[in-house]
Amino acid sequence: MEYQDLIQLGFNKNEAKVYLSLIKFKKADANHIIKDTKFHKNIVYDNLEKLIDKGLVSFITEDNKKVFQIASPNMLVQFFEEQEKGIKEKKEKAIEFSKEIDKLNKKEIHSNNAQIYRGVKGIKTFYNDTLNGGDFFAFGAPQESVKIMGEVYWQNYEIKRAEKKIRAKLIFNSSLKGYGKTLNTKFTEIRYFEQRFEPLTQTHIQDDKVVITVWTEEPFLFLIESKEVASNYKRFFEEMWKQAKP
Repeated sequence: MEYQDLIQLGFNKNEAKVYLSLIKFKKADANHIIKDTKFHKNIVYDNLEKLIDKGLVSFITEDNKKVFQIASPNMLVQFFEEQEKGIKEKKEKAIEFSKEIDKLNKKEIHSNNAQIYRGVKGIKTFYNDTLNGGDFFAFGAPQESVKIMGEVYWQNYEIKRAEKKIRAKLIFNSSLKGYGKTLNTKFTEIRYFEQRFEPLTQTHIQDDKVVITVWTEEPFLFLIESKEVASNYKRFFEEMWKQAKP
């Protein structure tokens, strides 16, 4: 087995080399792996932790030292089955949203601008851009949006939004009632959905943009820039606003 084979399965280069080194030793402390791979110790420890988190490596303590060993080979199969399942679920959600967007904007879909942001850094990039826009509407934020981004990030965002006097009308899922009470009411109006099921999606409408965010472990968002789509979503939001509760 070569490290390139593991890279094709989704390992990064350093993970692959550390994993292969451990296969060779069957059981070893970090110093053996450092000498074998010629990596800096920080790289070896960092990638051992990543492999432990993935369930592919385990360790025991012997003579006050951590000794690492490969987990059951079945864990390698199980790990990639879980990866495959996650990709399949994201693909299904992307297909669902693409159908919805196609219905709303069938005539202009080829001429409008569309972008995808992925991961926490990508989501932060988008929200930083919203501070350069006008007032906005949003609905469907789940509790995961606070957990993933962190309360400190949202607190700082709200401070900057208030400084720029950007107003927002928000319809939150009921799980965010506690968080909603912390927002500046001078620039924010909030109502809530009263429902047991809480989808992991959020829709943001601002200027000529509509953004649908999926708050999974690795969040991603789909941004459409279109006057027609934004106008349709604003009308849709106003109907939901009438039905939502303060």
